[in-house]
Amino acid sequence: MKPKLTQEQKLTWKLTQQLGQAIELLQYNGFQLQQFLEKQMKENPLIEVETERTVPDYTPAKRGMGFDESFWIDDSQDLAGYVKEQLLDKKLSPTFKQIVEYGIDSLDENGYLTIALTDWQFAFQTDEETIGEALELIQSLDPAGIGARNLQECLALQLFRSSAPSRLAINIVTNHLDWIADDRVEDLMMEYGVSEAAIEEAIQDIQSLHPKPGILVAGNTSSPIIPDGEVFQSNGVWKVALTGWNSPTITIVDYSIDHSRLSPEERDFFQKYTQEGKWLQKALSQRLDSLDRVFKSIVRRQIAFFDYGPEHLKPLVLREIAEETGLHVSTVSRAVKEKYLQTPHGMFPVKFFFQPGLQGGTGDVSAYAIKHLIKEMISHEDKQKPLSDQKLSEMLKNEFQIEVSRRTVAKYRLALKLPSSSKRKRRRNK
Repeated sequence: MKPKLTQEQKLTWKLTQQLGQAIELLQYNGFQLQQFLEKQMKENPLIEVETERTVPDYTPAKRGMGFDESFWIDDSQDLAGYVKEQLLDKKLSPTFKQIVEYGIDSLDENGYLTIALTDWQFAFQTDEETIGEALELIQSLDPAGIGARNLQECLALQLFRSSAPSRLAINIVTNHLDWIADDRVEDLMMEYGVSEAAIEEAIQDIQSLHPKPGILVAGNTSSPIIPDGEVFQSNGVWKVALTGWNSPTITIVDYSIDHSRLSPEERDFFQKYTQEGKWLQKALSQRLDSLDRVFKSIVRRQIAFFDYGPEHLKPLVLREIAEETGLHVSTVSRAVKEKYLQTPHGMFPVKFFFQPGLQGGTGDVSAYAIKHLIKEMISHEDKQKPLSDQKLSEMLKNEFQIEVSRRTVAKYRLALKLPSSSKRKRRRNK
């Protein structure tokens, strides 16, 4: 079938769709952005994209000068974590948020809801309407199709979220999905009173959907690791510059056509793709501004790290960067997702710079720095008299004015994959 223009989309839907795409753009790292823009050029004949693709010849970042992998925050996410992150920009009451998160935790790896609504309702002693609102919220989040209770609902949710929902496809999915499997095209034509071409188009729409949307999240971190920014020192001041991959130029092609001589369909064509090109320019500009503000704020707050190395990393939370930049916490979260910074100490995921901390005698100390100290003390201990977790706790307090309980020391030691003192003990050679 030939592509056809439609005026069925409402302005509110277009705004919602564009907002969703803008959020998606912010989450992309440089490599993912290039893939997205290549797709946009294929879909929009009026735009041209120019990007500085040359990536500096960085020394492969031994993940921060060869520090142990156990120091690192895992940059991947499970489905529940990915979905819950989207609640950051939702204004939910604490009770309702608990109800929603309970539902998210009840999703299986494919994204389907595994708990009955009555059981969900009973767990919180609430009413049916509240549970319905919680389910509706979950089903509005990404990836499209999550929160469904069966295959029909999963596919229908994805169709409703498409740019131009097909009522025919939705009806077929809801009522006659098995007819597609049996190739009963003629029966579908008779049932809905439409042409074979219309049925074939609806079937193609349905076959393009994903029956297990949850597993899409698992493959979300598979792109090559290329730095999104470089931190360097200039005249004694630490600065950060975004790599060329994050600064594409979008040009809207001007064919110098006399639009007054075009047909209404042709004018609609040019107007549609010109508007989409202008929106893309604006969205990319906003993305660049957000990344620039967030990266610079992180560098300002982690000066000690850049001056002296990773063991001097300070505690930092998303909200501190949000307050300094004037951005929402959810925006900061998306800006750092899957992004990497090249530094003089190696290449680090931006999330690495957000660390929990404890209060020390000289100020807050990051968990990373404490782990580093524990590892250093163990590496220099007397192997015939290895340091117990209690002794390590006392040394941190006495030598570094850092109060850490024995239980916390044990937790960090296990995270470093270091055995207990009894298993580290070596007997003297006779």
